[in-house]
Amino acid sequence: MKVGDTVRFLNEKGEGIIKEFISTVKARVEIEGGFEIDMPIKELVAVPPISLKDIRVQHKDTTGYQPSADSQKLSKAHAKDEMIVDLHIEKLMEDYYGLSNSEKLDIQAIHFRRKLEQAINGHFTKIVFIHGVGNGVLRQTIRDLLRTYEGIEYSDASYNKFGAGATEVRIVSRNKSRGSI
Repeated sequence: MKVGDTVRFLNEKGEGIIKEFISTVKARVEIEGGFEIDMPIKELVAVPPISLKDIRVQHKDTTGYQPSADSQKLSKAHAKDEMIVDLHIEKLMEDYYGLSNSEKLDIQAIHFRRKLEQAINGHFTKIVFIHGVGNGVLRQTIRDLLRTYEGIEYSDASYNKFGAGATEVRIVSRNKSRGSI
């Protein structure tokens, strides 16, 4: 992290921009309304900048991330036009204990992008991403990425089926979806 980076708070809702580092363990963060607060660095998660260029490019995966067998399976209870993807880190990797929160979020975002591309190219009409409730960082990251796509609608998934921690994505226009990725 560096001055000017956008960060989200690990244990609180919200985000801000790092204005300065007060010490090796604290940073001053400007939040909404121009207010500044001092936060422990270990409670901040860097938010990588998102651009359409980033989404179009096939990134070489330098994290060593390999999807687990579980993350590749479609639920048998769902038709071919619907995909369900669990983004919990323990479903994506076996050995994730040494990773920082930021590294885990990067791996989850990479998997999210891959699965969304697969859904668009595989002619799925609906994909449900299970992200969990937590502090909302992964949910917000997913929704920030979804806003960069055209031809996509999203909302909270069925509470009865998935609880409060899932986002349902509907691909309503394939031409627009492909045009923005």
